[in-house]
Amino acid sequence: MTKIIAFVISFILVSVSQAQIRVVNYNVHYCSADMDAMDTVLDAASEDSTCGDAIPVSLFLFQEVNDGVQNKLHRLIGEVYSMGTYTNKNESSGNKESGGAQAMFFHSEQLEEKPDDHKDIYTGATRNADRWHLTGIGENAGVDLWVYSAHLKASKGSENKTQREFGVNAILEDITTLPECANVIVVGDMNFYTIREPAYQAFIKVLVDPLGTDEWAGEDDAKKHTQSPRKKRGGGLASGGLDDRFDFQFISKSLQDGKGLDIVNGSYHSLGNDGKHYDIAINDGDNSYFSTDTERSNELATALHEASDHIPVIADYDVVKQESAETPVTTTE
Repeated sequence: MTKIIAFVISFILVSVSQAQIRVVNYNVHYCSADMDAMDTVLDAASEDSTCGDAIPVSLFLFQEVNDGVQNKLHRLIGEVYSMGTYTNKNESSGNKESGGAQAMFFHSEQLEEKPDDHKDIYTGATRNADRWHLTGIGENAGVDLWVYSAHLKASKGSENKTQREFGVNAILEDITTLPECANVIVVGDMNFYTIREPAYQAFIKVLVDPLGTDEWAGEDDAKKHTQSPRKKRGGGLASGGLDDRFDFQFISKSLQDGKGLDIVNGSYHSLGNDGKHYDIAINDGDNSYFSTDTERSNELATALHEASDHIPVIADYDVVKQESAETPVTTTE
């Protein structure tokens, strides 16, 4: 007699659904310059497809935001964005050391803030970094992200370097209080002049610089530069030409581990920087940022020139979700 035994085996079919979030940091110089130009730049951040698809910005993080400027920025980016917790501890009091406060806006159809987790972190020279905790909603459900924005002490000199190192260590100390393997992005105007600066070295011992740790000074690395898009001073905006990399996004190692939320390789870049305007104004002659559209490139370059003395940094992050289903399989012997 044949013995028949039925085995029901369940196995997992995994389907992967994917979305992206775009993070932009930008020193807006108190919104003291041309606001029509600023509006053009902020729109361009969502329309940019030079390093991937054009997608709406999910997170804007701004530096040099005096009290009241956050409301001006909110009007520019629109009601679909919610303003994160804003604090200003005498950071726009007129003290020449003050660097202005930080402001964060999140796309309200993609993310929400956990306001109880907001924190101010003193970074020296009357300045504070801000920390925000965001979680995903809708197709970004499952995203959990901690973001910091800082504007560290400016200028060269040993005392200023020491102030910057103090500020970086204060941020890194706070990161140690977060859950293990937390997704962390630290952005801002760091005022680092070279890779040799102790403050930069402190960051990369813990976090990742998506552009690598090679030197960025000089014409060969012009595409990395973020300050200043102007050669001549005007409207209070700093001059000097595009020759410094002051603006950064540092990320935790968990954002490149192939799981959950990860930076999109090659997406980190400086908006409007075509790499051909080293030490000159970003709109000096033709700009080739959009390789097949000189007119569009020139319009963006002019807007960047008139809006601020920095240009935005953009990076995209993949949101990968695994969905499983059990499917029975019957076999006989």
